[in-house]
Amino acid sequence: MGYIAGIGGANVDIHGQSLAPIIMRDSNPGKLHTSMGGVVRNVLENCARLGLKTQLASAVGDDDYGVMLRRSCERLGIGTDCLFTRPGQNSSCYISIMDGAGDMLVAMSDMRIMKTMDGSFVENSLEMLNGADLVACDGNLSPEAIAALTELCKKPLYLDPVSTTWAQNLKPWLGSFDTIKPNRMEMEVLADMSIRTESDLQAACQKVRGMGVRQLFVSLGADGIYYQGPAGELRGRSHDFTRMTNATGAGDATMAGIIYAAANGFGLKETMDFALGCGIVAVSSSDTINPDMSVSTVYQNVKEFVL
Repeated sequence: MGYIAGIGGANVDIHGQSLAPIIMRDSNPGKLHTSMGGVVRNVLENCARLGLKTQLASAVGDDDYGVMLRRSCERLGIGTDCLFTRPGQNSSCYISIMDGAGDMLVAMSDMRIMKTMDGSFVENSLEMLNGADLVACDGNLSPEAIAALTELCKKPLYLDPVSTTWAQNLKPWLGSFDTIKPNRMEMEVLADMSIRTESDLQAACQKVRGMGVRQLFVSLGADGIYYQGPAGELRGRSHDFTRMTNATGAGDATMAGIIYAAANGFGLKETMDFALGCGIVAVSSSDTINPDMSVSTVYQNVKEFVL
């Protein structure tokens, strides 16, 4: 196994969790916590903690947050040869507010620096990307970057759409992605249809796979993951974990689990279990990335909670 490449967002996450029922349009007592984030950066950090070699292609500003992001990557062993500094730009920042149960109430992001990640940015990162075994990317990339990536990158592309808004922007290039991990709402956008029943979900996945996507892992929250791809169809991998601390990084960890499974040649059932285990480890921590993420911790959670 060589290394996993990632291209997309790297930002600083600021999380606030209320200590009481939230009163809108008022100051609420709570806990504030800062950590490194960005979908692709999060995926790579989880992969690194699982023992995979990783390389990041992204952009940061010449500010304190940019220094923090670069040093964090270096400390984790994430390669930064293609982490470019943009003079005069603010590094990407994301803030989320959680309710007392740890579920997200509202969030806001300043990702204007992503606009500098255009076609030329992809070209400047191409040697690194094409040297990887597979490339993880997120929907935050500009249309110019997505167009260049899908045209020039020769390695399998693993996509997290990030949100329904970004999913809409990705539709022209869907067939160029090997693997996509949407949630139910993002899947509705990608397939351009509502998903209310099991048969709707099957039909939506068939529609997107018909565009050229090899495999789909649809996150269903507490209902687990639905898979459709060359290995067939698998539904019902769920869990009974209820002690959620922070839901923010669950999807990123799940994608890392899927990538780890691909890197190690797992079968479908083991892939699904491992991905769910990664998600459970993620939501057990107040950090976007659980510092206890490891292969042994994942398997421990799979044994205890995956049904």
